[in-house]
Amino acid sequence: MINLIIVHFFGLITPGPDFFYVSRLSASGSRKNALAGVIGITIGVTFWALASILGLAILFTTIPMLHSFVMSLGGSYLAYLGWLMINIRNNVTFEKFQKSKDNSFKKELVKGLFINLSNAKAVIYFASVMSLVLVNLTEIWQVLSALSIIIVETFLYFYLLSVLFSRSHVKQFYTQYSRYIDNVAGIIFLLFGGYLIYIGITEIHHIYS
Repeated sequence: MINLIIVHFFGLITPGPDFFYVSRLSASGSRKNALAGVIGITIGVTFWALASILGLAILFTTIPMLHSFVMSLGGSYLAYLGWLMINIRNNVTFEKFQKSKDNSFKKELVKGLFINLSNAKAVIYFASVMSLVLVNLTEIWQVLSALSIIIVETFLYFYLLSVLFSRSHVKQFYTQYSRYIDNVAGIIFLLFGGYLIYIGITEIHHIYS
């Protein structure tokens, strides 16, 4: 389960639609709306995690070669993403928000949910990268533990993100040093992607040997 916590953490910190939605919503000054968005994103992540655990376990047991292919594909995607992050030269900028009190809690929750469900990064992430740690879950308690970890870690990360970006000095720090944070994360992603590719190639070799 330690592997799951680490892999999911690095997946969460990768800048994407969820990250920018929560950070920008928090920057607008609406704590309540930000919390609603965080809950919506967490529900979406729960859906993807459940679909991955149930679907991948069956597919990989039936078609062993598929596991090797997904490992290689996921590793390639992660390495590519890491390379892009390493080559980032500009810091992120946030558009100035006009404070809004019109959006209801339910509206922002639904918006956060649909942003996550329509996020291509989430689809690829759970279909490939997370399969490394989810495919070996066979017992009910393991599945429930994995789901609990994913749900709690996702909520805590995005909630903390919303609290941090509601503070002006944190937002200012990130806009000044985001490129360096992305560069370091990119190196880690590149290395982990290479590891996944190695596993995929090794499994293919064992299947045909």
